[in-house]
Amino acid sequence: MKRKAQALNEASEDEIADESDEQTSETSSGSGADGSELEGSESDSGSDGKSEVDVDFEFFDPQEVDFHGLKALLQTYLDGSTFNCSELVDTVIKQTWGDAHAGLLVSERLVNAPPQLAPPLNQALFDEIEWAQDDEPTQELRDSFKLNLYILVSRVFTDPSAPGAVPKKKQKAGKAQEAVIVYARPEDEYYHKHCSWSYRFPVTSREVEEDELQPLRMVVGITAKQAASAR
Repeated sequence: MKRKAQALNEASEDEIADESDEQTSETSSGSGADGSELEGSESDSGSDGKSEVDVDFEFFDPQEVDFHGLKALLQTYLDGSTFNCSELVDTVIKQTWGDAHAGLLVSERLVNAPPQLAPPLNQALFDEIEWAQDDEPTQELRDSFKLNLYILVSRVFTDPSAPGAVPKKKQKAGKAQEAVIVYARPEDEYYHKHCSWSYRFPVTSREVEEDELQPLRMVVGITAKQAASAR
């Protein structure tokens, strides 16, 4: 796990550095709420008042103690639709799945997580799966990570006001219209474009106006080869 955390930290630093080459950074210090000293690298705020802080990440395999935190995070996994959230959390913690050759990708993160984290997080995920094929203590566990297919449930929307979108009232009967899809996470667009198959289903637990973003869930199937290209 330390190997993954180190790789992710390095990748995160590279991602952030690419966007801040033109900024000048200086080391600053201050006091936290408890009076402790805080140190970090903060860029010159300039006239726009923006600042940059370096952050290190540590990653751990999910444990039983994480049950309630994971359940709170995954309550909206299907946007309010009825499902057994506790069973899903147990599956995540125990790293078990019904099909020996397919894996369920559960990709949920905090709303205010920086989008720059998406590439290194996905890189770290597939790196960890690859390392587990060599690092797990038994052959049975090592073989369990040799997956042929990944299934991802993603949150997407259709935008009725986007250029090229055809209002429902003007759609011709019997002729399917291609929806304009808005992706909640940038990596989901890539997975959708390179997946083997996909389908969408509406979210019925929330009512929205006809001219608003229409919430959907999209399920995609990604082969191991396609997942490797995503890295």
